[in-house]
Amino acid sequence: MLQDLFDIHRRVISGLTANFVRTAYDAIRWDSRLVGIVGARGTGKTTLVLQHYLERYQSVEKCLYVSADNPLVLKYGIYNIAVEYFKYYGECMIIDEIHKQDGWSEELKALYDAYPDKKFIALGSSILNILQSKGDLSRRMVIHHLPGLSFREYLNIRHKTSFPVYTFKQIRDQHVSISESILSQRKTLLRDFEEYCRGGFYPFCIHHTEDEYFQLLANVLDKVIYEDIPSLKALRSTSSLKLKKLVAYLSASKIPQISVGSLTNELGVARDTLYEYLDLLERAEIIQMIRPISANVRTYKRSKIFFSTPNFYFSIQQHLWSSRLERGNVRESFFSSQASIGNTIYVSDQADFLLEVEGEMYDIEVGGPNKDNRQIKDAANGLVFKDGIEIGFSRQIPLYLAGFLY
Repeated sequence: MLQDLFDIHRRVISGLTANFVRTAYDAIRWDSRLVGIVGARGTGKTTLVLQHYLERYQSVEKCLYVSADNPLVLKYGIYNIAVEYFKYYGECMIIDEIHKQDGWSEELKALYDAYPDKKFIALGSSILNILQSKGDLSRRMVIHHLPGLSFREYLNIRHKTSFPVYTFKQIRDQHVSISESILSQRKTLLRDFEEYCRGGFYPFCIHHTEDEYFQLLANVLDKVIYEDIPSLKALRSTSSLKLKKLVAYLSASKIPQISVGSLTNELGVARDTLYEYLDLLERAEIIQMIRPISANVRTYKRSKIFFSTPNFYFSIQQHLWSSRLERGNVRESFFSSQASIGNTIYVSDQADFLLEVEGEMYDIEVGGPNKDNRQIKDAANGLVFKDGIEIGFSRQIPLYLAGFLY
């Protein structure tokens, strides 16, 4: 059994490089005894952890990688494999797709308690299952979240650049000089930005054509709707179809604010069922809900709804920046997906967003190159992020710079 798993481990590791390492890598507390890494499907969790293996261990006799959906692992179980491995080898086990193993949280807790000198790294593509099932592991497991590529990371991996992260305050105060520096290295920056919005959020975009990438995104949606969500919440097949219809409806919606009446009529479901669908899609990181600052955690009144990446608008519609796409939704989806990492974002009473950064509040307008600042002109911390401009002026900032926040 172990020899077969060793062979699989070596095949997975072969060809892996550390040419590009995600920014999140340095933020992970690798020395913790039990590390949990969650994130939407396709965000690069496995590559990130195997890069840690190459840096720290470099030997299958020190650290073993297994995937819980492998038939061997399903047959023998995580606990039994770990017991056998630690008899002869090992300082650490990496367990991918851990949610695929029934009772994984109990087995992992038992291993954690039985081997106080060993380390465990658990990865879960299904955020829903990991967060739902961690139970008694909450005091033991240090959870890290891996988002998709930022626009900055996309440029660095696609074009071999080395752009740094900028803080929000740096962008606010120095956006002209920052833009000039970026443009000196990427003359086609606005084209790069359009390419990112169409198909650059998931790391696997690097290895596929745009059409292939769109098909893979469709596969991601199907796996979430037909596998991940039903594994957490028992749904009838008709419910999965309605979830998919809801996703299609949102991709063409002209107004990101929820119209409960329209949606319930469109889907033929009750209000509570609609709320449950939206909640599941949000927890699976297919959509992002932006709520008023005074709203309860799961309140939908006056909330805005976007896809977690603008890539989904293009994938579902199968049109590249076409007139059928609501470009305003694409812009706001991009801003919210980038600016919400490490910050808190709300619906604003007088602008598109209210962004909280290190205790300061900013009213944010997002729009095209002709967008004015009338709505935020009286706000002390009002800013306009504009699409279609290379360099800004005063409180008018190029939209693409929001993609340099992580």
